[in-house]
Amino acid sequence: MKKTFIFMAMAAFAAVCFTACGSDDDDYVAPKYNVELPLPQNAKDAVSFENIEGMNELDGITFTEAGNAIVEVAGKFVSAKYTVANSVYTLTGAAKGTVTRQAFANSRGTATAPANISIDLEVIVDGQTYNFTGDAEADAQTATELISNVNLNNICRKWTFKDMALSLSGQVSMMKTYQSGDLSQLGKDANDNGAGLTAEELAELNKTIVSLEFTKTGKLFFIYKENGKEITESATWNSSDFLNFIVDEISDANKFIDKNSKIQVAYSANGACTISFFTKITGSKTYDAQLTVNLE
Repeated sequence: MKKTFIFMAMAAFAAVCFTACGSDDDDYVAPKYNVELPLPQNAKDAVSFENIEGMNELDGITFTEAGNAIVEVAGKFVSAKYTVANSVYTLTGAAKGTVTRQAFANSRGTATAPANISIDLEVIVDGQTYNFTGDAEADAQTATELISNVNLNNICRKWTFKDMALSLSGQVSMMKTYQSGDLSQLGKDANDNGAGLTAEELAELNKTIVSLEFTKTGKLFFIYKENGKEITESATWNSSDFLNFIVDEISDANKFIDKNSKIQVAYSANGACTISFFTKITGSKTYDAQLTVNLE
């Protein structure tokens, strides 16, 4: 299939956080509530270092609003925790050690500026240990703007899975809700209703949604479990109003999130988050798909 049910499920999974995206259904109106969530504890500390020079295989480090450090090594991502004091970020977990940066002025908007950083890290990726020690140059991104933008503040945090619902219409028709994030069950149910997914396609859906996290530096990290292993993947996003998002770029390891996928976010009065992803599936059969996911 050119576009398969797998694409829909995984793109929605990576999008996980919104309601009613660019659907062809003009009658659908996404609920939007006047909600302002408290800032995450590490909102002021969030920064992303990319294009790190002088550290072979260390591709990037993102310190998120939720206190997570996402480290990219040799094209793969690991997640750790961090604390920060006096411009020294201390990491613990799969990545441990310190990253020290020169202070730079806050700017309005998401800005990229060169930065000098000192790194002393041990990172474990797929059982292999990498050590990085010394001084390096990097592109530093920060977004302090936007501290006044409620929608951006609301989305930039870690979200965990609650439940989801799938609706297919056209040559394949079904509607079902799920209390787990098991994507393999979506594939099985779609096949029971005539989707005709291959064994290989079903195997690719052997993933369970765990969580996802947006950052003010335009990053989207999503975590799922596959064969008992927890995996972190990455995408980038852009938005003009922080309610409507476009996915720009997907990490090489993820094949199922389409570039320029459109998603829209809405929040409930209790601070939860809902997303719906809409797509037209074209292949051996043609049908419309909507996957709605609730997070908290």
